[in-house]
Amino acid sequence: MQNPPTTDASRLAELINSVMGTVVIDMQPNVQQICDTLIAARPDYLMLVNAQGQIRFASGACLDLLGLSGASLEQRTFDSLLVADDRHSYQQFMRETVMPLAGRSFSKLGPVDLRVKVSGEADPEAFRWVALRVASVDLLRGSDQQHALFFFSLMDITHREQEEERILRQLNFDALTGLPSRYNIMSTVEDHIGIHGEKTPFVFVFFDLDRFKTVNDALGHRVGDEFLSSICQRLNRWLDDAHVFARFGGDEFILFLPSVSDLEEAKTLCLRALDLMREPSDVASYTLSCGASFGIARYPDHGTTIDALIQAADTAMYHTKSLGTGGCAVFDESMNAERFSQIELEQEMREALAQQAFLAFYQPCVDLVTGEVVAIEALARWQHKRRGLLNPHDFLALAGQAGLVAEIDAQVQRSALQQAAAWREAGSELLLSINCSSVQIESADFLPKFESMCAEAGYPLDRLQLEITEQTLVRQVELAASNVQSLRAKGVRVAIDDFGMGYSSLTYLRQFPVDVLKIDRTFIQDIQTLDQARVGVSLADAIIAMAKSLGLALIAEGVEYPAQISYLRQQACDTAQGFLFSEPCNAAQMQRLLDEGSFAHLLAAAPPIEKS
Repeated sequence: MQNPPTTDASRLAELINSVMGTVVIDMQPNVQQICDTLIAARPDYLMLVNAQGQIRFASGACLDLLGLSGASLEQRTFDSLLVADDRHSYQQFMRETVMPLAGRSFSKLGPVDLRVKVSGEADPEAFRWVALRVASVDLLRGSDQQHALFFFSLMDITHREQEEERILRQLNFDALTGLPSRYNIMSTVEDHIGIHGEKTPFVFVFFDLDRFKTVNDALGHRVGDEFLSSICQRLNRWLDDAHVFARFGGDEFILFLPSVSDLEEAKTLCLRALDLMREPSDVASYTLSCGASFGIARYPDHGTTIDALIQAADTAMYHTKSLGTGGCAVFDESMNAERFSQIELEQEMREALAQQAFLAFYQPCVDLVTGEVVAIEALARWQHKRRGLLNPHDFLALAGQAGLVAEIDAQVQRSALQQAAAWREAGSELLLSINCSSVQIESADFLPKFESMCAEAGYPLDRLQLEITEQTLVRQVELAASNVQSLRAKGVRVAIDDFGMGYSSLTYLRQFPVDVLKIDRTFIQDIQTLDQARVGVSLADAIIAMAKSLGLALIAEGVEYPAQISYLRQQACDTAQGFLFSEPCNAAQMQRLLDEGSFAHLLAAAPPIEKS
């Protein structure tokens, strides 16, 4: 930094000489030398202030900092330059710390951080942060406090304060959603407990979004962030000011309800929040919605510390998630054992993937006119080392929580494709039907991975049928349609599995590239006798009629009774599968069924229905 102009030192020397001329002193120092030294030591922001707080001198750089001129400082006190909230701190500092030491040569005091206003800014409240240091200089030896002079050295720390404020905000508030952060909510709850103690119960809620990872994987993090932000804004607008809504991390959130102690009230609030989240959000070019799983804990019943409350509410949330339906659950001690079991099962699941323990089992799909097997559906099974053969109901929900569904799907599909390729090489031209989860079809790399898997197995795409659950279509119909349509153009048939069990409509069916509807077993399960077959099932009738009007093929699932065959044949349903023909079986057992020929004998045994 260049030496400051001598004008500052000269002005300061003149001022001091004028003051010293009015007071009897023992020995007058070299004033000019002192001034030169002071200016040189602190060339930027220097002031001389008397005992009454009046500014007698300010260096040029200091005037520039404050947006002032020398003339505008006349009769101004230093505290008049401060933001109002900081005046008390300054006055207390001067009264208690500085004034008692007045007259001591170069006694350095401070710093104290203050905000000084900047004149001439568009914002009249504009300010800069400064660190104030004070030196009491005994220019007038033996003088009393009334005649004391103080050198104020101001250090501009605005950048430092802004950076500290930025860091503090990052620490306390989530950058994406603007919600209180994990650190913030934990501190808030701890403070509340410290103030009120165990005599004041409250509710603590932990929740996360269901299948949010799918949105990120399929549509990218930018869309995912926008979707997450829109959900948070919606909830935050709805929640009462007394409730604290915070982002714990990722898609995990906390509701701190300090004024709520009734668990039923808490459950009602959570279910209302769930309804709000399920409302569609328009994000980019997509219409998205999501569910959530809530876990509820109450202080002090379920924990007396913030860590204990988080653990209890988190455990309850995972209990909710294990049910696969969304909603909420209140913590219960029995859930701890359940959680430990889930953790153990998840670890075993990861080991099973490494050991290729997820298998394809097979079930035939039978033509209801000829009795011939026209397709084989591959179904996931897990050969557990202790619990034996597990079906998807036993592990898929947990696999979804652990983010392992896509890996399990791929392992089962790869096994099925290899087996189907072997059957085809032996002369079979059967259609292979494989299940795809939403995690797969809503993934950006679904197409290349799937096509590579088929090519590796040597199985043609035009001998494949892709089964997708109805719930998948509802949530991400646009993206699923885009990915699946590409495969459909190469000959892959598309079937909606478990049709009628979700929320799909005729609109979805028209939007989505569908070839086949699979009627869920629940729609024909009541048909067990010939009389019941004569009466029929209105919902099944409607689904069959709708499929025919749209030109879609039909497969009835869960066929167990001959009367169901009679009903389905009367309704001109194309094909069926179920325990009446065969339970899901391994490849060797499936081969024996194929060797035995058709199921025409079962069709012949079905009782005829007289036409009215």
